[in-house]
Amino acid sequence: MATGGWGAVGGGAWGGAPSSKNYEENIPEAPRPAPPTASSFGQSAFSAQPAQQPELATTSYRSQPANTGGFGSSAGAYGTAAAGGQPSFNTASSMTDPALRRKEAELAAKEKQLKELEAKLSAAGALEKKNWPICYPILYHNISEEIPEGRRRPVYEGYMAWWGLFICLAWNLFCACVMLGQDVNQKVPSWFLALLYIICGVPLSWWLWYKRLYNGAKSDSTFGFVWFFLWFLVHTAYCTWAAIAMPFSASQWSFAGFITAMKALDVNNFAGIIYLVGAGCWSVEAAFSWWILVDVWLYFRGKGGIKEVKEAAKREAALAAFRSQSGTNV
Repeated sequence: MATGGWGAVGGGAWGGAPSSKNYEENIPEAPRPAPPTASSFGQSAFSAQPAQQPELATTSYRSQPANTGGFGSSAGAYGTAAAGGQPSFNTASSMTDPALRRKEAELAAKEKQLKELEAKLSAAGALEKKNWPICYPILYHNISEEIPEGRRRPVYEGYMAWWGLFICLAWNLFCACVMLGQDVNQKVPSWFLALLYIICGVPLSWWLWYKRLYNGAKSDSTFGFVWFFLWFLVHTAYCTWAAIAMPFSASQWSFAGFITAMKALDVNNFAGIIYLVGAGCWSVEAAFSWWILVDVWLYFRGKGGIKEVKEAAKREAALAAFRSQSGTNV
């Protein structure tokens, strides 16, 4: 007998789960989709074969497979982000970043400064060509270009003193050549000594005291002026000695001084006059050299050079004491 009423309802609705067979018989089976094919959007995302997984972050982007499909592809608009590549909006934001533009402007300004500096250095190198002496240039010498305006006067004075020394030594050699034609003793050794004076005196005077003055005024170097004073004092003493010309055995005629001129007048009037002219040249050179010493000393003291030398000496003494103390502690 069939059960009815609440029993039937309870048995049908709440009495238990309905049979799946009845539903399977009533609901028709859905058709299976056709195998996916390549469309205009690229490979389908429902492909039977799974899409290739992106490689590790250490793998270069060039090693990724070339896939230019649509939405289903790993190289598509959304597939690129899934595959680990940079999205397109990062590049746009980086191009519009104010900090990046400011950095690029700073780099461009630095590059411009470097180019201008390189041009100035090349121009300075072009200027620093050998221009002295005019007959056969072997070095660069330009007081008006390299020496500041406030320091040119002592440099010009030193340059004139160097030319004066050259004239005196050349005239000295000429006097010794004149004595070669006279019947006197020790004329050949005197000529060789006069030749040695001009060969050694001209370049040594240039490098020992004139370049010290030139470089000291160029870079405002205190020690450059100190070295100039030492060597120029030797030069001044030499010119004073040459103007007097105390005779010795081998250098009897090598110096065109006043004492040698008196002896040359006894030999020949022409030779005596030549030696007197030489004595006058040496006297002018000695007096001018003494005046340069005083003038450069006043300039050196006026710019505080003595104070700088004392401070430098104190620093050197303190540094030497520190080094010695460090050595004893070790």
